Amino acid sequence: MKMYYYIALLGLLLIAACSKDLGNYDYQQINELQIEGVAKEYLVRTAIDTLQITPTIKATMDEADESRYDYFWIIKYGQVVYDTIGRAKDLVYPVALGVLDHDLFYRVLDKKTGVSWTANAKVKVSTAFSRGLLLIGEDEDGYAEAEMLSMLSDTIHIPQILSRTQLSRLREPVSLVHTGGTGDDARVWAMTREGSYFLDRATMTATSNNVFSRFVFTSGDAELEDLYPVVTAPQIKARTGTTGSSLYRAVITAGGDLFGAIPLFMGGDYYNNPVNCLASAPEQRIPAAPYLLYPINNMGSLIWYDQEGQRFLNFTGIGLSTSSTVLTDNIDDIFPWNQPAGRQLIYAENTRNTDGGSVNGNSFSIMRDASNTCFIYKFYANGANPAKRGAYVVKPLATDFAKADFYAFSSHRSVVFYAVGGKLYAYDYNPGFEKIYTFPEITDPVTMLKFDTQIDPQLNSLYIATYNVTSKGTLSRFLVGTDPNIVELLPESNSSWTGLLKVKDVNWRAVN
Repeated sequence: MKMYYYIALLGLLLIAACSKDLGNYDYQQINELQIEGVAKEYLVRTAIDTLQITPTIKATMDEADESRYDYFWIIKYGQVVYDTIGRAKDLVYPVALGVLDHDLFYRVLDKKTGVSWTANAKVKVSTAFSRGLLLIGEDEDGYAEAEMLSMLSDTIHIPQILSRTQLSRLREPVSLVHTGGTGDDARVWAMTREGSYFLDRATMTATSNNVFSRFVFTSGDAELEDLYPVVTAPQIKARTGTTGSSLYRAVITAGGDLFGAIPLFMGGDYYNNPVNCLASAPEQRIPAAPYLLYPINNMGSLIWYDQEGQRFLNFTGIGLSTSSTVLTDNIDDIFPWNQPAGRQLIYAENTRNTDGGSVNGNSFSIMRDASNTCFIYKFYANGANPAKRGAYVVKPLATDFAKADFYAFSSHRSVVFYAVGGKLYAYDYNPGFEKIYTFPEITDPVTMLKFDTQIDPQLNSLYIATYNVTSKGTLSRFLVGTDPNIVELLPESNSSWTGLLKVKDVNWRAVN
């Protein structure tokens, strides 16, 4: 009898349990959200841009009641640090973030159901100075000044960079250049003939302590004068900010001293004794002209010019050798490394020209003798035996060529532009087909000529800077073209800027 009782009791419990379980599957619909209008990635400049996002929220049940929700814009730093930068449906955030990539989460909480929905994005933060054209020149009073055409989502003109530092006013501007890379050895140098200083890469600020001598450690009794850079190498060679060598670094100072270094081996951007000397006379420093000649695409060695001996010298052991070497000439060479009496260097530059198999880029120099006859040398400044690629005597049809204020060699054809006062010329030095071109459309005095070897070097583009007292400095980029039958200047779209300083040099910067 008891057995039947237990069986009956167990049956009642099972019925009750089944009844309760059936109740768990009595579902109710919830309000489902779909968030649109949040991009996968945003590029912003800290302290410059305002991050504005206006999402669209589609709901299945809210009947357009925005008060039903709480909103959270959450930024993530690294692995664990979070911060809420907005609590409204739409985000309007003046960017004040560190210069790195951040994760952004947009969380919408339905207060009635307690359910939240999320959209996420990547926020890439740079400074105002991370990417764009670095300009140096003179202000209206003739002092050195620096500006930038900051280029990220749009172009912003940032003036008076040097004026906002703690530096004394300087004259004779030379260059404003980023050495490439993002490590501790990367520098932004503002160089003038009266002093050079490195600037903070993020803020472009500086003090009088930001000098080259902090990184120079010499032995012996070397007395170094005018120890501030006027030339650095290698240059930036691509839009991404890469250079022709991530291993080597070289500097020429205003005093004519040449330094080479391997930052990786030195533990940073540090330099030992200058190398503008010969092994036969290591204590006798030879004043170097302000040019470093090397293949732009791959700097493994470099050539420099002895201003006293009027000769080209070679330096092949960057960061390792303690001296330079004399280059020898053969009787049948097309031009001499060691110049005849009365001939001297007046200009030199590196290009992307590959004539003769110079895959990493030829260099050019302009020589002038006592009679004002000019000569163009083309050579591959590569290795222990640099190759001579071409030699050209400048014909008399090249009006005032020896008197030019500025020169610029095309990488893609036998043309050199030059400016004399307010006149712009292009000289085609192709032997037997020499021609001269004038450009009356350039009406203001030219303050700089420079071919683009950094951003889009295949386009054969030329930067021309001019100045007048009304519109101030103008920087324009022109397409020269490669048609051997004509040299013309075709303005490139959205590539002319006015209201600038009197531009003396322009360089590309791509990273912080």
